[in-house]
Amino acid sequence: MSIYTHLDLNGIINTIQSLMKRHHLHELIINDFIEKVKKVYHGETGLIDFRNVQELSSNDILDLEKLPFQLDYDSKITKEIANKVVIIKLNGGLGTSMGLDKAKTVLTVKDGMTFLDIILKQIHYLRKQTGIEIPLIFMNSFNTSQDTINYPGVKTLNENTNIPVEFIQNKVPRLAQENLMPIGDGSDPKHWCPPGHGDIYLSLKISGILDQLLNRGIEYAFISNGDNLGAIFEPSILAYMIENELDFISEVTLKTPADIKGGILFRHKITKRIELLETAQVPPENKKDFEDTTKFKDFNINNLWINLKSLNQLLETEPLDLHLIVNPKEVDGIPVYQLESAMGAAIGKFKKTRVIRVPRKRFAPVKKCNDLLVRRSDAYILNEKFALLPNPELKQEPVVILSKDYDKIKDFENYFQKIPSLLNCTQLVIQGKYIFDIPVKITGKVELKNESNAPLYISNVIKEQKIKGLSSI
Repeated sequence: MSIYTHLDLNGIINTIQSLMKRHHLHELIINDFIEKVKKVYHGETGLIDFRNVQELSSNDILDLEKLPFQLDYDSKITKEIANKVVIIKLNGGLGTSMGLDKAKTVLTVKDGMTFLDIILKQIHYLRKQTGIEIPLIFMNSFNTSQDTINYPGVKTLNENTNIPVEFIQNKVPRLAQENLMPIGDGSDPKHWCPPGHGDIYLSLKISGILDQLLNRGIEYAFISNGDNLGAIFEPSILAYMIENELDFISEVTLKTPADIKGGILFRHKITKRIELLETAQVPPENKKDFEDTTKFKDFNINNLWINLKSLNQLLETEPLDLHLIVNPKEVDGIPVYQLESAMGAAIGKFKKTRVIRVPRKRFAPVKKCNDLLVRRSDAYILNEKFALLPNPELKQEPVVILSKDYDKIKDFENYFQKIPSLLNCTQLVIQGKYIFDIPVKITGKVELKNESNAPLYISNVIKEQKIKGLSSI
């Protein structure tokens, strides 16, 4: 039952269309957004009927190590297929949850290098080993474009192929929950929001880059998040995709207790296709089933492989119509909806799809400062391909829990002047303010608790107290 049917739908649509046209948004994104608005108007919430969610069969999921092709960068097959692929990095996030007001990928993450530094090293190494000028393209938002394009080495990245280094994610109006109308005239950035990373396909098409890639014989794309430095090009997956003429491959990895809210892939009872279910689409009464790791052992890590010919054919024959995600927010005291979609949901639009289970090492994102601490520590290393991987000597991924004092990057870096050794750490819990002013080693499970408002220096803590598992280096 919709709460909006008393409102004038045509009036809502006309107002939204007029606003988006005035701001020169493409017809494809306008039409896609209007379809989302219609769904909300008619009562859709973005929640998926859990009765249609079926577990994947063993035939749906393949292990990376069991693929028929096990290729390195300098193998003959890799060199033959590398000229058919483009690498695309999602780079639209500002890292606002970490207190950043610039692209998250310009943040230092490892050995004094930023995400962008390492991504550039990854592509240059790949090109050197294959002998192919594989293009790298960033999907930026209107907030991150300048930070990225002006970063040293980015503008000239694809100069030998004349393929642009970026395309810009679209923007859509934020809608008042009360009446589904835009909250402003579009003059303020707060009036707009990104339509989720599912927008990548329309943005790629609208930019003209999809056609440009196809005209150059580039038929496949490997897409991953810019903050996941474990997601490097894997030729074995591409070779499998080409050999089996697949449209879409999604990478998953086994869940841990930290991943129970991660999106899952399932077989839809009605469509019979593999589809994506994000936690925001799960009805409250089904959360327990969704988080059951015995039923859904894997989660989607947003490393995607897509056949660009198949994508182009889809976009030219029917609306993309990815599953709706209704994201409630508040802007200046006004309850709003952000209507979004997830890029992994595109797997449900194709018939010839597969899921590949990959090792955890292909998933090393940085969403919060606790992730950043682990990645900066000796628990992670950069290998020869510049992939950020767990240290081979690491026996167990350290769990780091930091109090809100460390949420913002400025505070985090003030407190962690020296990054502790976490190689032998199983869990580090810090409540309150501590300044890590000297190199220290964390062994096993360590809990630090400071209830005063004044920060404590770790050097003094070691001198004055004996905390098991905490020692100077």
